[in-house]
Amino acid sequence: MSYSTAFSQALSIVVYTAVKIEEGYTDYVSARQLSENMEIPNPTVVKILQSLNRFGLITTKEGARGGIRLAKAPEKITVLDVFSAMELDRPLFKFSLPSTLKDDKSQLVGGKIEQVLSQAESDMKARLAATKISDLY
Repeated sequence: MSYSTAFSQALSIVVYTAVKIEEGYTDYVSARQLSENMEIPNPTVVKILQSLNRFGLITTKEGARGGIRLAKAPEKITVLDVFSAMELDRPLFKFSLPSTLKDDKSQLVGGKIEQVLSQAESDMKARLAATKISDLY
């Protein structure tokens, strides 16, 4: 598997932000607060926030009362949106047959393996697309 922990960290950040703002705790959540409360190093939080911002999932505000907030309602953001922001189009499974296996049987088996792995990834993405941020709290 090749996905990073940044996806699960980003998902936690998005949910945390949604909850804190919905509870009226704050209008914006600071990167420092995210780092401290989520126990994620600040440079990692900043990198995650840049990716989420680039994909239009959060908005930012500078200044003493600044920070981040969701760009859309939690009901309009899916887990797949967060996943896509963090993982781009990287495949979950990296598979290739060894170059020494060029016979027909090996090629058939390799094709079937690729098909199963591709379907597993498609199924996972469908499940992520069906889950909204608001479903997680």
